This record gives sequence, C-alpha cells and structure tokens, in this order.
Amino acid sequence: MGDITSLIPAEEADIVVLEEPEHLNWYRGPGEHWTNKFKHVVGIVHTNYFVYAQDQPAAFIRAPSMRLLTSWMCRAHCHRIIKLSGTLSEFAPEKELIENVHGVRKSFLDVGEKVSLRCRENIDDEVFGPSAEPSVYFIGKMLWSKGLGSLMELIKYAEESASLGIKVDMYGGGPNKDEASEKANTLGVDMEFHGPVDHAALGMSHKIFINPSTSEVLCTTVAEALAMGKFVILPSHPSNDFFAQFPNCLPYSSKEEFVGNLYYALTHSPEPLSKEYSYALSWEAATKRFESSGCITVAEAEAVENALSTDAGLELPPLIEDKSQRNKVAATIRLNRNRYRQFRSKLSQEMQQINILPIPLRKRMVAELDKRLDFNIDEILASPKLRFQLSPAQLDKNLLDFYDKYPHGQYGDLIRVIFGRGVDVGRQNHYLRQQASKLKRQQQMVESKKRLGHRSSKKNREDFMISSKIRSALERNLNLNVKRTTNRESNNNNFVGGNNDLLNPKGKQKDNGPRMSLQHQSVGMVKPRNSFPTRLPPKVFFSRPLI
Repeated sequence: MGDITSLIPAEEADIVVLEEPEHLNWYRGPGEHWTNKFKHVVGIVHTNYFVYAQDQPAAFIRAPSMRLLTSWMCRAHCHRIIKLSGTLSEFAPEKELIENVHGVRKSFLDVGEKVSLRCRENIDDEVFGPSAEPSVYFIGKMLWSKGLGSLMELIKYAEESASLGIKVDMYGGGPNKDEASEKANTLGVDMEFHGPVDHAALGMSHKIFINPSTSEVLCTTVAEALAMGKFVILPSHPSNDFFAQFPNCLPYSSKEEFVGNLYYALTHSPEPLSKEYSYALSWEAATKRFESSGCITVAEAEAVENALSTDAGLELPPLIEDKSQRNKVAATIRLNRNRYRQFRSKLSQEMQQINILPIPLRKRMVAELDKRLDFNIDEILASPKLRFQLSPAQLDKNLLDFYDKYPHGQYGDLIRVIFGRGVDVGRQNHYLRQQASKLKRQQQMVESKKRLGHRSSKKNREDFMISSKIRSALERNLNLNVKRTTNRESNNNNFVGGNNDLLNPKGKQKDNGPRMSLQHQSVGMVKPRNSFPTRLPPKVFFSRPLI
C-alpha cells in the first residue's frame, strides 16, 4: 500500500480533509507530510479517545499519553481543526473551532415527514399519540461506556419514584450485551435485547428514544431520531449542545428531571418537524457549515503565524489524587530543594574566594550557582500543565521534526510494533524498505556491469591496437602474412608435420582473447634484419592468447 498521497499529482493537491487526523497519523506509513503535500489541511475530530483510554488497564498512564499524542497529531498535521462538540479537549486553540458538520441521510427525513403527517391527521395515533402505549427504545453499541448502567438505574428510579413502569427495547450488538442483559434481570428492569437493526426501520414503531451516553462527541443516533420526529431524552452534556435547539429534545441534569421528561414524552405527541429544523439536520446544511468553518481568512492566517502562544499547553490529570499524600510529597520536595539551595549558596561563596580560576570564568560559575528555579509545587502536583512558550508556527514545525525523527524515522517500525496497534503498518513499511533496497542493489549491479563492459571493450581495443602493431612489424621484417583469427578458426588450425598439443598439451582453450596466426609465404626472398632460423616449415600456424 504505502503512501496514498504519492498517487495525487502535485498540481491537483489543493485541499484535503482528514477524518480523525489523530487516528490517521498514529501508525501512518512513511510519506510526504499532509501540510507539505496540500495547500490546506482540515481535520475533523469526532472521537474522544481520552475517555476510552480511561476505561483501559493502566489508565493513569494511557489516558494522559493518549491526550498528549492526540494533541500532537492534530496540531502537527492540520491547518484547521473542527471539533464536533465541546466535549473534546483543546488541541491547538488558535486553529480549532466547534461546529457540527455531520448530517443524516434523506431516508430519516422522509420518515419524519410521514410521522408529522400522521400526527396532524390523527391526534390519537396508536404510536405517537398522547395516550398511546409506551414505546421506548435504545440503539447503539452494547458497551458499558455508552451508559447502559446509567440507563438501567434511571428506568429503575422512574418506576420506584413515579410508578412509570415501561419496557425498553435495546437494539445493537457489542461485547457487553450478555452482561447488560444479566444485570437488567438482576435489577428487575424490563429490557429486551435485540440484535443490530437499521435505525430507519424503527421510524414508525417507537415514539421515545433514550440515550444516556456522555462518552460521545456527537451522537449520530440522536440526530437520526430527531430527524424521524421522535422524542429524544438525553443528559445535559456538551456533546448534546447542538440538539438542544430542537423542540423534541428533552435534556436532563438529574434523576428527577429525567423522570419529568419521561412523563412528558409519554403523555404528549412530538412536535412536527419544521422545514428549518429538517434542513438543519440534512447533509446540505452540514456541508454549508463545513465550508464556513473549514476556511481560514488571510488575516487569521497572518495572526496565527505571528502570534506568541504563551497560554498554549496541555492540562494533565493530577499526579497524586490523595490530597494528604500530595501534601507530604510537596513538603519533602521543599525540604530537599532548600537543602540543595543552601549547598549551592555555600559553593558560590567559596568560588568567589578562589583566586586560581580566571575572573571571567569565576563570575560565570557564580552566576550559574545563584540561579533559582521558582515554581509552585502544590499547583504542579494538583493540576499539572505542559506549557509551550513558542509561536504556533514554530511549535508545528518542531512537532513535525520530532515526528520525522522518531515515529516517522528509522525506528518508527519498532515503535509501532512495541505499541502493538501498528504491527501491520510496521511490517508493511519494513517490506517496502526491503523492496526498495533490493531494487537499489539491482540498479547498482546493472551499473557495475555497464562499467565493466566499458572497461572490457576498452581493453579489447587496446589489445587490437597492440596486435596490429605486432602484425605490421612481422610483415615488414619477416615478409609474413599475419592475420587475426578467432578461437574457432585457431582450434581448426594444425601444424604441418606437427600437432597442436605442442602448444596446448591439454587440448583446451581457456582464454577467449584475440589470437594471431603467422603464415610463412616465401622464405629467402627478403633477408630479415633479425637473426631468424632459415629452415622453417613451408606453412606454420600458431595461435596463442595475447595477454
């Protein structure tokens, strides 16, 4: 797979939208940075991983680490951050804003129109009328973090305090479904657990939707239920602020308020969904909100570029929860700090009295010893905050450099494997690097062969020039016809009155170099200048490699 951004031509890389930018970049394979590849990067954050990390083992380590990692990824890889609700923590205050940019499909809005028509035509409708049989349901993943335990307690309290005994249909699947069913039976709450179902299929069969979850960033099922014209009972929480504007939304902040909202929903018909509210839930309106929130003006960009973010930071959970234990730790730190300061002061006085060291060095050492690090120990232990004294632009650059050095560097695969969630990406990246290394070796071998071939042809040309000189010398001095023969021709040549074994006893030609054969034509016609045997066979052929 590798980096998918490499498939996008540079001239077409204008704007990119990252759904969950923190999740996309935790274990992303190596490639060009989003902010380098594209002119504008918009990140939409709609999952609260910090809340999920609090329910995991070793939450006191996982939760702060998850918050820091999430903030790091969003800040480093986005120009604009859109949070679906205020329940999410701050990632980059100068970049982010809160806006619901999600909508519902048209089938839910069509159901809402039918429900409104039924309520207008028949006030005493058998499902949505004020005197209709209670039809209450919950739909979502069966997890305790979705508020299943809170829902059981609220239904139990409504039955005991106001005699509102109702049956709740539970739709959805999940790992805690069987446990939730057993607990409902133990508490005596009337809950029937069904399997997963399309939410639109419940449009004409149920009147009231209860969603007690506070772990959501923006609950999609709430928007769907409101679009279908149902009463929705939910807690007063930042994740539900967008839905509070709808008349059929009934938020509660206490058990008593929940009972009052439930009684009102059971004894009234839902308000027909107006065109304005129906449009607010549509994808068309969500797209308009996204266009207005995703853009950045020139003035805003220049202000962010030049701003010095002195308050930029990341709040962490208390290092020590118990206040008495925290006070003991703080007292110990103060005592040790005072002792260390006394030691530094005494050492500074002694340094001033020493005349061996040069005066500039002595002054510099005394100045370092007199420095004090003043901070509020109680405040740090109670509510620590990681602060950044950098401009946002410089902070983004530093985070990207750090990302390149470690998670995105040569040890990135090891980090992904250690954390466990990025094993597949780590193996894939390792495979791609192996293939790149193999291709590089093949290219090096081809280039090496080309260089060797060039050298070999050059050597053959040099050998040919040497053999030409020898041939011309022999023809001039001995009146011999010298010709250059190939290996096959030289193997077929025999001595007259002799045998090739005299020159090659083993009868094998191991060298494929150029060979020469000498043929004596007329002995005695030209007297050679060099002494040479006058009695030679009429024809003499010999072949030997030229080295």
